[in-house]
This record gives sequence, C-alpha cells and structure tokens, in this order.
Amino acid sequence: MKWWLNRHLSITRALQGGLLAIGAPLGWLLILALDGQPPETAIRATPGLFAYMLFGTMSVFAGFGWIMGGHEQAERDRGLHDGLTGLYNAEFFHIALGNVVSAMRRHEQPVALVIFDLDHFKRINDSFGHAAGDEVLRHVGHAVADAARGDEIVARIGGEEFALLMPGSTLQAAETAAERLRQIMAQSAYCVVDGERHSVTASFGCAARQQWAEAVGESLFNAADQAMYAAKQAGRNRVLTEDNAALS
Repeated sequence: MKWWLNRHLSITRALQGGLLAIGAPLGWLLILALDGQPPETAIRATPGLFAYMLFGTMSVFAGFGWIMGGHEQAERDRGLHDGLTGLYNAEFFHIALGNVVSAMRRHEQPVALVIFDLDHFKRINDSFGHAAGDEVLRHVGHAVADAARGDEIVARIGGEEFALLMPGSTLQAAETAAERLRQIMAQSAYCVVDGERHSVTASFGCAARQQWAEAVGESLFNAADQAMYAAKQAGRNRVLTEDNAALS
C-alpha cells in the first residue's frame, strides 16, 4: 500500500502515456483508410510496422510518463514534508487530521492524538548553537518515526513541536505510546558537543475521540495541545492525558 501511495503518480502518468500512444497506430490506420485502404489489409500487409507503432510507442510514452510522474510526485512530496526532519509538515498534518477523523467517524472507530514539545529547547540553541538544535530535531524526528506504527502519522507541526496521529486508537493507547516515546527520548543522546553527549526531554499531551460531534478534529487537537501545556506546567518530562490534565 505504501509503495502504491509513493508511486501512484508514476503509475497514473504511465497509464496515461500508454493510452495516448494508441493514437499513433490509430492515426496511421485512419490515414490509410482515407486513402482507400482498409485497416485490416494494412495490418496484414505490414504487421511488424503496426506492432512496432503500437507497442513501441506505448512503451516509450509509458516510460516517459513514469519518469515525469516520479518527478511530479517528488515535487509534491517536498511540499508536504518538513525539510529538516523529513516528517510531514503542519499543513499536511491538519489535512490528514480532517481526513482521518472523517474516516474514523464513518467506521465508528476511535482516533487519538499525541502532541509533544521539547523541553528547554531554546537552551540547546543558546548553549550549543543552532546546528546542535537542528541535530536534536532530526534525531527526535527519526526516533518518533521509527516508533510509530504503519498507519500512524508523524508530523513536525512547529519549531520543536511534534504530533502523532493514531487512527483507531484509544486514549489509553495514546498514553502508552507517549510514555514509550518519552522514555526513548530521555534515555537517548541526541547531540554530541565537545565530546559530551546530551539528551533532551519532552512534555506530552494526549487526547482521543470516540463520540462524534461537529468540529471533532479541532476539538481533538485543542485537547491534546492543552494537555501538553499542562504537562509543561506540571514540571515537564511527563505525559498527561486530557482527563488527568484537567485535574492537575
């Protein structure tokens, strides 16, 4: 499925090119017909030429379409991904959030969201420079992407803010995933400065929806975002859900 999503424009353009190429032998037969020669007679007289015009032009046009579709897909992907981390960007995330919520609503399945923000990230930039900060962001992005399931969407939605969208997952599953990510980050070194290894922590907010109403996507995002800020205020380097954030 992922292969199809990554290559669907190449496949589409190749099919379009192949269909377009059919016009070459058809045009040749039409010209002969206008000159008074029946198409079947022309095909029997020069079967090799007809086969070359049909399959040769189809392969050339389809190959050209495949290449152009690949370039088109690459350009489109660049507009959907964050250039530093390689994760999806905020624009794509909010589109995906609406689409996932709509799909889960149709199938009456839950959807969960984890939003997390790196703790004291400004100190990293101030103390070690922006190059070290960029390295931290890249490593965090890779760690989250590696930990995510195949159907989950990981995005960088702000400077040091990330999101994990979990179709079909409950609030408990989101909390478990967030705690796993928190431990991975706290135990990993994300940048090396002057031979010293430095780690970074993050504050996580989790929310989920199983009861459907209007503006569910916006409500889900706001709830996870507020839980994340509550985790910041509670001391950072922790996970809070929308339920226990209201009690903190």
